[in-house]
Amino acid sequence: MDSKQSFSTSEVARFCHVTPDTVRKWAEAGRIPVFKTPGGHRRIRRDDLIQFLQENGMPLGGDLKADGMRVLVVDDEPAIVALIRRFLDDCGRPFDISVATDGFDAGHQLGVFQPSVVILDLRLPGVDGFEICRRIKASPASATTKIIAMTGIPDADINERIMNLGASTCLKKPFTSADFRQALQLVGVDLR
Repeated sequence: MDSKQSFSTSEVARFCHVTPDTVRKWAEAGRIPVFKTPGGHRRIRRDDLIQFLQENGMPLGGDLKADGMRVLVVDDEPAIVALIRRFLDDCGRPFDISVATDGFDAGHQLGVFQPSVVILDLRLPGVDGFEICRRIKASPASATTKIIAMTGIPDADINERIMNLGASTCLKKPFTSADFRQALQLVGVDLR
């Protein structure tokens, strides 16, 4: 899918049937999350716009409804990636899925693919999942990205550490379809 993942305040104003100045005021008041481009222009992520419209009882335009949510799976185990793909396929809504197998590839995919949700293994070759999570949350362009961490080491310290870095939840491998669906719902994915 080649859908637009962020919008200018003028584009959001057209979706909401208000003036661009109203959208800027909403952003300044914290009602709708924004990030700034290197050139200083405000942008609103697709998922943040959809959530704002839904929370305020506004209709979704056709091009906002049609797309699958972008999910980046970061794991170096092909079996886990295949399992996650199967779980996502069974969720009853469209997803646009990309895969990264190491920290370098994850960084590249974050910039190019611009996912709404990252499903992140904590043990990766090169840069580990903790550092990837920290970088996602530190960047204004990806700070609102939801992160579902995964680990095969059930340890309260690991769970606390990744949550402090900004992950929404941490799945313990192996996990079931029900565990996975619950994690998706926790990060705000609407499952039909």
